[in-house]
Amino acid sequence: MEWIQTVFQNGPEVIKAASQSGLGIIALCLLVIGCAGVFYLARARTSSPWVGFAVFLVMVLGALSLSVVGLYAGAKQTLDLANAKTITFKTPYYNEATKTYRLLDATVTNIGKGDWRELQERPDGNAQYYYVVKSIEPGRILFGRKPSANGQPDTTELIADLPQRLLCYRGSSDDSNLQCPYALVAIE
Repeated sequence: MEWIQTVFQNGPEVIKAASQSGLGIIALCLLVIGCAGVFYLARARTSSPWVGFAVFLVMVLGALSLSVVGLYAGAKQTLDLANAKTITFKTPYYNEATKTYRLLDATVTNIGKGDWRELQERPDGNAQYYYVVKSIEPGRILFGRKPSANGQPDTTELIADLPQRLLCYRGSSDDSNLQCPYALVAIE
């Protein structure tokens, strides 16, 4: 029952997205023709079984085409970073003993009340920092590091950039030199 309610709630957005593409217009036409065919079959006393099969085929093709258009339109929508819970990224780790690099998993997690925690799990000890959100722009979120436990101010900023799939940092807001050693993996 919930899926029917969801269809009716999101119907205008799906139809709007479908009307902006060729496949969407074809899908809507197929659905209208299919509905007319169902109405015809309901009113006719006798009809060929091929008419029923054709109506069924038109309805299935229209529904599948419309679902593809709906998924495509939903994939094009920008992510609202204000609702992000976890940002996962890869960080490089250099091993002095073996003189090799490897990528480690790290996260920046929303811990509530506007506070975020960065956690990098490393073989030589975990790195953990706390941030507050300074600004959110379309496709970007800017974090400012909170002062350390001993009260020393820290001006480091962390920037998540969705279009470039990067996570960068800089020493302060005045510093124009971004360091981007991190690869953005996912945002939940």
